[in-house]
Amino acid sequence: MSRMAIISVDGHVTGSFDQFRGYVEKRHLDAYESWVESLESVGLTTLGNMKLDADPAMQWDSAMRLRDVESVGVVAEVLFPNGLPFQTNAFLDVGDVEEDYGRVARDVYNRWLADFCAEVPGRRAGQALVSFDDVDQAVKDVHWAKEHGLGGIMMPPLVTGSKFWFDPELDPIWAAVQEVGLPLSQHGGTGAPMYSPPGFASLITLSIEHAFFSGRSLWQMILGGVFDRFPDLHLAFVETEVDWIGPMIRKLDARMALVDSWTAFASVMGRKNPLDRKPSEYWGTNVWAGISPFSLEQAPVEQVVGEIGGPADRPFCFGTERSMFGVDYPHFEAIWPETNTAVAALVGDPSVSEADARKVLYENAAGLYGFDLDALGPDMERVGFTVDDVLSPVPA
Repeated sequence: MSRMAIISVDGHVTGSFDQFRGYVEKRHLDAYESWVESLESVGLTTLGNMKLDADPAMQWDSAMRLRDVESVGVVAEVLFPNGLPFQTNAFLDVGDVEEDYGRVARDVYNRWLADFCAEVPGRRAGQALVSFDDVDQAVKDVHWAKEHGLGGIMMPPLVTGSKFWFDPELDPIWAAVQEVGLPLSQHGGTGAPMYSPPGFASLITLSIEHAFFSGRSLWQMILGGVFDRFPDLHLAFVETEVDWIGPMIRKLDARMALVDSWTAFASVMGRKNPLDRKPSEYWGTNVWAGISPFSLEQAPVEQVVGEIGGPADRPFCFGTERSMFGVDYPHFEAIWPETNTAVAALVGDPSVSEADARKVLYENAAGLYGFDLDALGPDMERVGFTVDDVLSPVPA
């Protein structure tokens, strides 16, 4: 394969009101129509976060979306929501849903998503929405997602009243996810508080704090021994920002190194260290960084390319084998259509080989999310690029 391309691990989609209507059961149609009417009455015709002045159809018009992403060298996408039926805040990716309609909203969205992905087989990995509140139902939903061609499970929000990720009661869910071979994806902002009143302060507060709420799954699952019990469970952190990851991994290592000195306390609590390895070692076997929107300002190249960890006096490196590229189409903060700038910064860095770039741009994502690179080959040759193309683009 002579050309390279991008598998973006961060794209957002939602159906049009008309499209979702076709997936709503008859008994819920009146409620659905009331919900649509409430949005349209204040001038809203779509959901989610989008670039200003963009055509909302770019989210659900398969041909339009494909044309847009291919124009910047994206050959395949991992897809997250950009709004759900019955959502109470139309501008969020995944917001609160009207009372009693959570299950309905997830079912409608997941069935629509499966069909949307099937329009271009092998090029979209839709992330299923699954609630972990009902463990038996969650297990069924995980198997449904696999059977209907979805490419992963989006971690649900961890909110007050939820089971924490280290709770053994969730083990049947982890077992099901491992059994079907789908990855888990923790997307940025999931589980963060809804700040009010809306405006500048609430928006910037969320932008500063969302990484903490997203990151809780990392330390809870490591400390809870989840990856020891389910060694083939894979988790990606997508658009969670990444500046917190290295310090947290190293803090976990340091904290666990003290466990043996807490013998008396551990004896009183009846607890022992449940981990088979240092926390940092799980990063190399179970965890990935989906850097989105990708930029070397967010994650300097020495954190993206290199051996996992690295010297203690340097920033923690996610590793060439564990770093992935996200475009975040069609969000307002996306690097589309200026994607070439981010790609050029990566491939043009003298410390980054072409082999390194290929891993970050598409090979790691293909391995984690199950994209078949041989099947994608013709499309990569058609829409892809060479290093020279990126560093010396031909003027439009």
